[in-house]
Amino acid sequence: MQNALNQRAVRWLGIGAVACIAALFAILALNLYTPPRELAALLPTRTPTRRPPPTITPVAYPPTPSLVLSDTFTARDNFPRATGVKLAFGYSDNSYLLTPPLDPGFVRVLHQTFKDADYRNLSLDVHASPAPDSAAVEYGILFWHGEDRAGRENFLAFTVDTKSRFRLLAFEPITTTAANANAFRFTEIISAATSSAIQIDGSTNALRVDVHPRRMLAYVNDELVIDTDAKMISDWRLRREFDGRVGMIALVMNEPGAAVRFTRFDIYADVKQP
Repeated sequence: MQNALNQRAVRWLGIGAVACIAALFAILALNLYTPPRELAALLPTRTPTRRPPPTITPVAYPPTPSLVLSDTFTARDNFPRATGVKLAFGYSDNSYLLTPPLDPGFVRVLHQTFKDADYRNLSLDVHASPAPDSAAVEYGILFWHGEDRAGRENFLAFTVDTKSRFRLLAFEPITTTAANANAFRFTEIISAATSSAIQIDGSTNALRVDVHPRRMLAYVNDELVIDTDAKMISDWRLRREFDGRVGMIALVMNEPGAAVRFTRFDIYADVKQP
């Protein structure tokens, strides 16, 4: 009797084990034949992040003042003339020629009819190029000129050269104890940098400076190359000896035979005080 019960229990256990194994095989077969879900369905849905579009602050350029003087050098009135004397400057073939000597290494000329110290806000537009067969040369615009009681002058100059460089220079006298000394120095306010806008094939370069209260901009062939509000610029502009004169400058680059032709010099100015 006991043996019969044991055999029946073993039989039912065997049937249950076979049923479990059959169920496992059925589930495995179902998973193998079921196509997988798309990857997107497996990823959690995220709340989109709202990012405001970037804002661009426009650059406000000072307005150009009114045209005061325009000079194409066809008339010989506004800059100094050399009459019977060989000088490093003078009118030549509807242009103005500057030929800086090796000593002192530069030549500058001032506009003779523009001397009003009230004109502190300026736009100067100058067209210039190296003269044919000129050696390497640097040239540009002279502005914010001043002269002290001893006749010593100071000024700023924006220049370009025949190596595609531009810079902002300050010309100042140097105190010296030597008798009859006329010492001076050039200081770079903005160091030399290169610009592809500068023509170096002998073509004319259009140079422009906009000098305003606490800001100065400089352009080469309509491309902005300097935009500065350096404190030194404002301090220089408000010097007591400021006399309003402007002009042109050329500098040698360590070799003789440098010469520059200026073909246009336009002055825009207003009398508004800072």
